[in-house]
Amino acid sequence: MVHNIAILALITLHWLIIYKCSTGNIAIAEASIIPVGDPNRAVGKISSQSSTYEEKGAARKAIDGSLASSYVKGDCTLTKKEFEPWWMVDLVSAFQVSAVVITNRGDCCESRIKGAEILIGDLPLKGGTMNPRCATITSMGPGETVSFNCAGMQGQYVTITIPGRNEFLSLCEVQVLAHPWLHIVHDRGQNPVRDSETDVGLQGRVLSFLNESKNSFVVISPMQALNLMEFTLCMRVAAEDLGERKVILFSYYSQSDHLRIVREAKGCFGFHMGGRSVMFALPDLSTLGSHICVTWASELGLTAFWMDGKRSIWKVHCMGHILQSGGTTMLGQDQGAKRISEQQEQRFLGEITDLHMWDYVLKSHDIQEVFQARQFPRGNIFDWKILSYKITGNVMVLSKD
Repeated sequence: MVHNIAILALITLHWLIIYKCSTGNIAIAEASIIPVGDPNRAVGKISSQSSTYEEKGAARKAIDGSLASSYVKGDCTLTKKEFEPWWMVDLVSAFQVSAVVITNRGDCCESRIKGAEILIGDLPLKGGTMNPRCATITSMGPGETVSFNCAGMQGQYVTITIPGRNEFLSLCEVQVLAHPWLHIVHDRGQNPVRDSETDVGLQGRVLSFLNESKNSFVVISPMQALNLMEFTLCMRVAAEDLGERKVILFSYYSQSDHLRIVREAKGCFGFHMGGRSVMFALPDLSTLGSHICVTWASELGLTAFWMDGKRSIWKVHCMGHILQSGGTTMLGQDQGAKRISEQQEQRFLGEITDLHMWDYVLKSHDIQEVFQARQFPRGNIFDWKILSYKITGNVMVLSKD
């Protein structure tokens, strides 16, 4: 068992994530793509719970900044024994949550937390219990502090609830490690300026992923949740001869679903979603730039790639599927890769620009307009002109000129 002090020291490191293993031990993944060095946003915020057993167990006890774990001494929250109890913190504004760190009760009843769920989202109704799930707590020891990776899930409310049974809920500390979405403005790749208020986006600019980058990516923020039954995704990509290298172009990853667009090998592209994949034979990426669109509709599962305005054959993929919300969207690296070496092998090298996404299938002539950069419907999920994004590593924002 790792002591609380050691765990608290580990969660301050920028490139370590602490996972709770099925064995109940603590495991550490080095150089994770989701840093947990983000500050704790929960201390002093607005907390509530489904009921309060007595004043000593008030909801605010879980966000007082202390890892002390004795309820008897007034360190922890405690609800009444009830069906599906919950505790919630309102972060006041939306954040991208790297991890939620929970300290269990240490003086008694440590097994009560078993089966509890961590939920994150923007719906405060019913104590936030309608929001997407980050993780399920399989077990925790008395007074143990464990960090649960939430992979950048977005939301204003973080909830801990015990579903499906009558139980007491007691929490001694809940830390929410997170950062707000930032707009980053660059002057031709020089002197980056962070601006959280101005929607300047990336109009007239490209994201350049440099050859020497070993851990570089860009997280982009959607204008609405990716809870989709159909979509169109378009982007311009430039890359030199990649040989047979597999590289990631677009990655959306949540605890329950994923969407990835991958250049699998020379002349082969993959569309991965819902645990399934479909492959297309297409012209390879060009150093002078290639325009790629992907369309998909759940009703019939019809999907196609569009390369420089020309459509591939139709294929059927994930008929009846609904892409689940609550994930993180990333360019330049495959966040679903399980090994660090695999992440680095699949990282993108080249330039990306003009990324747009819609929650419906564009008509053929609209895709032609997008390809030719004429007048077309603005993306209602991603719009390059007003894109909110966060850069990590060696990625430059350069002018198209």
